[in-house]
Order: sequence, then C-alpha cells, then structure tokens
Amino acid sequence: MGQIAAVISRRNTDVSDVVRRMLENASPHPGDAYGLASEKGARTTAKIPEIPGSPSILGHKHVKVHPEDPAQPLGQHGYATTYEGRIWHSSDPSDANAIMDTLGPEPRRGAEALLEGNCSLAFTVLDQGRLLCARDTMGLVPLYIGEDEELIAVASNRKMLWIAGLNAQAVPPGHITEISGKGIKSEPVQTLSQPPLIRPSMDDAVKTLDELLTRAVEARCRGASKVAIGFSGGIDSSLLAHYADRAGARVDLICVGMEGTRGFEEAERTADALDLPLRLEAFTADDVEEDLDAVLWSVEEPDPMKIGVGLPTYWAARSVAETGHRIFISGNCADEVFGGYQKYAREYASKGDSVRETMYRDVTSSHETNFERDYKICSDLGLELRLPFADIDVVKYGLSLPTELKLAKNPASLRKLILRALARENGFPEELADRPKKAVQYSTGVNKVLQKLAKTEGKKLRVFLAERFARVKDDMLGEAYDR
Repeated sequence: MGQIAAVISRRNTDVSDVVRRMLENASPHPGDAYGLASEKGARTTAKIPEIPGSPSILGHKHVKVHPEDPAQPLGQHGYATTYEGRIWHSSDPSDANAIMDTLGPEPRRGAEALLEGNCSLAFTVLDQGRLLCARDTMGLVPLYIGEDEELIAVASNRKMLWIAGLNAQAVPPGHITEISGKGIKSEPVQTLSQPPLIRPSMDDAVKTLDELLTRAVEARCRGASKVAIGFSGGIDSSLLAHYADRAGARVDLICVGMEGTRGFEEAERTADALDLPLRLEAFTADDVEEDLDAVLWSVEEPDPMKIGVGLPTYWAARSVAETGHRIFISGNCADEVFGGYQKYAREYASKGDSVRETMYRDVTSSHETNFERDYKICSDLGLELRLPFADIDVVKYGLSLPTELKLAKNPASLRKLILRALARENGFPEELADRPKKAVQYSTGVNKVLQKLAKTEGKKLRVFLAERFARVKDDMLGEAYDR
C-alpha cells in the first residue's frame, strides 16, 4: 500500500525533481520505503533515492500492510511496475508475484488479464519511456492523470498532481490508459455493464449471496491477523463483522459519532449479540472544527455530502490506525447494490422496475461518489481500505436480482430485504435483522454540526466548505513549495 507517482516529459527534459516533490507530499503518513525507476535503472531505499535524471520516471511511496508486501517499483522483462490494492483470487498475501506473473512479458496484454480478474487494483507500468496505467472495473483504488504543455503525470491522489502544477482527472475504471510524450490514449477493457435479470426465490438468492459474501470477506481477511470494521450496528456492518469473525480474523469494531448520539446504544446491543469487541468514540463540535481541514485535504474537494461522510470515516480510521491496525473494512456499496436508500423505495413505488437502472448507475458512479473519498482518507492514515460489498462477483449478482428481493412496494417499509433475510439465515436476532437504515452523516450528528459552523459565518454549507477548502489548499501547497 502507498502512493504511485509517475511523470513523462513532453520535451525530453529531466523529471526527477517533479517526482521527488510528488512523493514528498504524497500523504501525511510516513512511508516504510520509497522507490524510483527509469530507463537508467531502479532503486528502493528507506528515503527517496537518488537516480540519474530521466524524462520518464516511475515512483512509489510504500506503506507495508503485510510482512510479505515488497517495496516498489518492481521490475521484469525490461519494464517497471507499481501497484496499489489487491487481486482477490491470489493465495499470496502480498499479490506481487501474481501481479507480475499476469503482466508477463507483454504488459499491455497482461494489464487486460489483470482487469478481467477479481481485484481492487490500480497500477502503472513504465516501459521504454511510455506509461501504461489502469484501475479495476469498480474503480475501488484511486488513480489520477494530469497534464500541461511540458508534463504528463499519474498519481494516487490529486494533491500529488497539484504539487506538480497540474490539474487532475480520474483514470476511468475498467480502462487502460497509454501515455507517451505525444499524449494520452484511453480504452475501455473491462467496464461494468448491467447484468441480465434473474429470478431466483428468496431462499436460493440468500444461499448464493451467503457463498459470495463468505468468499469476499475471507479474501479480504487473507493474511491478516486482525481487521478493523467501521461499525454502526446496522445490517451491512453487522454482516461484515459476522463473516470476518467466521473467517478467523480477530475483529475489532469501531463506532464513532457526536456526543449523545443514539447510534451508540444500537451499536453496543449489536456488538453484544455478535459477541465481538466494540470501541465507541464520541466527538464534539470542537473536534469537527479541529479535524475539518485534514478531511478536506484527504477528500480533495469540498462537497458537503462527502465531507459529512468523510469526517466519521476519518475518526474511525484514525482511531484504529493508532491501535496498530493496517486494514479497515467498510460496508460501502451495500446500499447501491441492495437498495438501501429511501430514494430507491420511492422510485420503486411510483415507477416500478426502472429503479434497477437507477441503482446500476449509482453503482457505476460509486468510484467518484464514495470509493475515492474513503480510500484516500484511509491511505492518508496508513490504512488499506477493503470493501467486500463492492466485490465484483457480489456486485454482479446483486444487480442481477429482481427488485422485489430488495425493496417492498410500500416506500415506508424496510429496505435491503435480501440482506435482512441473509442475517436471519445466519442466526441474527429479529431486532437486528429488521433495524432501519440511517445515513452516517445524520446518524453520527456530523451534518448538524457542519451546518452550525457554516451558519456562524453567515454562509450556506457549500460556500463555507468551498472557501475553507480553498484556504487549506493554498496553505498546503504553499508549505510544500517552501520545503
């Protein structure tokens, strides 16, 4: 785990200083190793190494999650590679050997093979002065491109490109992008399409989903002695806790919120029912004010919804990182795939099965609305985010199911029906299986505090956050240039 930085000069000039500056400002968390590769060779050391100047350089800041994880870049067949994330069909906790074997002697063809597998992965290859980069079908791991008249660069977050003086655009999920001094060419290879509708019974669907989630959670606990789970006491995080415990990992649950939040009581009752340890951490309006800048800098945009969700995610991730965790598991994507939002229930009641298309569109845009936000927050804190509900096999099966297995015709009824049936099948008490959902930014009380902060300055929340973010960005970039 860590951050990728790669730069190509359009004018055949040395880019080593640019890559160095990007790696120096990649994230607040200290790196365990740094590596640089060019056509003139490669080095990995405890600090950013010195290598001969070159017009194309691939760099990496490495944060070790598993003992087997190697420092990067990795080299073979005359090219160098960096990657972030995992391939879930591998039995090797580090994934490095499987990734390099799949890339093989023809990295363009190997990149296609990687994307065709079950993975949460972003990777970049430097081959004969050209860059090849890609993200998995779901876009679970962030990757961005920036360019101007002199440079084209690839990075794991926007801030690294801003440091290089470039704007940032996300690499599209399921695409392979080829970059040379002449420009950028992107091609879809393995994008998510709406799967055909199937009509199993609820019992059969629950059985299949149980098998898929078992495999998805086991893979994400592979090689880990302990995992932390962001826990609300709701159906999504409770199922993940159950499956992770069944996979044999030591499970630590973390629930955060504002002081006095009612969600703590629900989380405690559910953790007791699951017989798993739970840590509760309460925060105040002062904590929101104090931590807001860090969250804005990690999320890299002032969107009110993303910041409202990002603050509780930041608190939970920071808490478990401080106790030595390196893996953070979240229930992200369960709502989009299995019908967790009230808007789906309303559309189903008024327009019928057109809601399938709405849910599909929301899943395909989740990389932008949810995954990038949470992954960057965790990465900045030294954690690797893993999302079992966004497993490609779980997603494809969930999207293929009929709406009546997810939603009732009465919009006031419970949602995510199949997940509740799955919970009952796994022996969950009725009270837990039938607990209604509440959005995290509201259940934790964060949204109300953000609204008050904006109001004290006489501004709408969107304006308040935009101005605050602009100040943070100016300050952070100014500090980076001064170093």
